[in-house]
Amino acid sequence: MDEALLVWINQSWAHPWNDMLFSWVSDRNTFAFPLLAIMLALSVKHYGRDGVRLWLALLALIIAGDALGNLLKHLWAQPRPCYAIAELLRLPNGRCGSQLNGIPSNHALNFFAAATFMSLVTRSRGWALILFSIALLVTLSRVYLGKHYPSQVATGAVIGILLAYLAALIGVQYSDFMRRIRARSQLSS
Repeated sequence: MDEALLVWINQSWAHPWNDMLFSWVSDRNTFAFPLLAIMLALSVKHYGRDGVRLWLALLALIIAGDALGNLLKHLWAQPRPCYAIAELLRLPNGRCGSQLNGIPSNHALNFFAAATFMSLVTRSRGWALILFSIALLVTLSRVYLGKHYPSQVATGAVIGILLAYLAALIGVQYSDFMRRIRARSQLSS
């Protein structure tokens, strides 16, 4: 099932526009880092100094998510599909990554962690809709590009959501600026 879904997405959805879109959203330098800069600007605009602190907390969460994802990759050591079933896949951007580090997808882990964390702390439906849509698109890109099986991105997404839930729970309980952001969000809704 996992392999069949991957091949269906990778082959049946093949189109030059999809190749460009999914390669772009899967790239950290041209998509993820600029998105982080936009999130910093929006956080500062909406929450002032507390927005900078919120963004730094988000950045710490992403770094922790990357470290956790890399640790789990070394423990599970599953191959990426672009190595395991290369003969069945198109590789639109021609790159695959390290061979034995397919689970979990760090892209899925980090994007779902960011979406969950920002949604829980700010209680903003706007943040939630935009960030979860982006997370879903990035996660789908990893399957489309043949970098991860659907189960590998789903695992990353679940771990990211759980990690962010824990971080938001602890942050709101023990951090003054997160309580202020949450209170301000509740007043405006």
